Amino acid sequence: MKILHLVHRSWPYHGGAERYVLEHALAGKRWGHESVIAATDAWDMSWFVSRSGKRIIRKDDMFEDVSIKRFPVVHPHFQNIIRGILSHLRKCGPDRYYYPNPFVPALHRWLTADRKFDFVHANAMPFMLYEGWRYSRRRKIGLVSVPHANVGEKYRRVEALHYFSGCQKDILNNSSFVVAQSNFEKELYTGMGVPEERVHLSGSGIDPREFTDGNRERGLKRLGVTGPIILSLTAHSLDRGTRQIVEACRNLLKQKKNFTLVLAGPILPDVDKYLDSERELSEEFGSRLVITGYVSREKRIDLISAADMVLLPSRLDCFGIVVLEAWMSGKPVTGSWSGAMPDIIDDGVNGFLVPWGDTASLANRISILLDNPDLRVKMGKIGRKNVLQRWTWDKVTDRFYRRLSQCHAKENNI
Repeated sequence: MKILHLVHRSWPYHGGAERYVLEHALAGKRWGHESVIAATDAWDMSWFVSRSGKRIIRKDDMFEDVSIKRFPVVHPHFQNIIRGILSHLRKCGPDRYYYPNPFVPALHRWLTADRKFDFVHANAMPFMLYEGWRYSRRRKIGLVSVPHANVGEKYRRVEALHYFSGCQKDILNNSSFVVAQSNFEKELYTGMGVPEERVHLSGSGIDPREFTDGNRERGLKRLGVTGPIILSLTAHSLDRGTRQIVEACRNLLKQKKNFTLVLAGPILPDVDKYLDSERELSEEFGSRLVITGYVSREKRIDLISAADMVLLPSRLDCFGIVVLEAWMSGKPVTGSWSGAMPDIIDDGVNGFLVPWGDTASLANRISILLDNPDLRVKMGKIGRKNVLQRWTWDKVTDRFYRRLSQCHAKENNI
């Protein structure tokens, strides 16, 4: 089969959904398929809604045997007003044009023609799921939808569920199957009427081979610090708990705890504004706060190797690949009761779970890990064993392609 993989960004950008799609496209060859990724030219998420971010100039790339095609995001004048009008007037408008879904007319035109695809794998943002749905309906081919829905904790959902306020429910109900990253996400889709047998519980993965060369000393040298290291490696936003991490660490500094906090990854505007407003941070932390910016795929392994623990107290991550990366490096994790983290983190065994926004609980778990090196090692070892048993890319993608092959055969009476 020739499979079209749709996602908002792709290689060389390294992020959760981006890596998920790339690994599935690469695995297609093992199953005898040809893969094409179609994405935008955005590097920064800010490029979706303004010209303030970075973009990738190249229109086409090859990564191993996967063709990557990029389509430019356009920025019309008064785009937020236009977005509001189109959300009321156009088909599927309420979610397709909901901020920060970008305007990508070249992709829409490209998918108007028959590109000879046999199956569509649409990911992450409503505009991409819409384009995949539209193409699959016109060409009468299979569609797998992967919303990567980030809706908070099970009993404290994010209130603004605009993601599902237009055609998304119809898209999911008319997909060959829908991929959920967690049991919570699966319940969300079955609650929308998607039959349980058409929801594929997947999750994400890692490649164990990438972790054979991780080097703690090299990571510490790059950071210019010594241990202990508390690491948060994500695209930092308030929804990902960055403020709680900083506040928890401020409280621990007052208790004379010894550590360096490393915020690795892009700093999004809401956290940037928070950091700018807290003038006393530099005085309180001094050299014990390191902000790295974007971390390349090659450097992140050394960075995790240098850490003594990894934090992801987020309500925005539907899975959290960095949790698996931390475990593969033998590090304990602290996550939140959202997305897939309650499925994969056994609280108190291979890591800790805290409620999103609970600074006191987060500080307590960090303190426990700082004071107990043996516990850190034990949790890291148990987590690593869990990863190797279930959460490698080979295992995740094989589960996906077995399901896809079954659907394709059924829909084509093979």
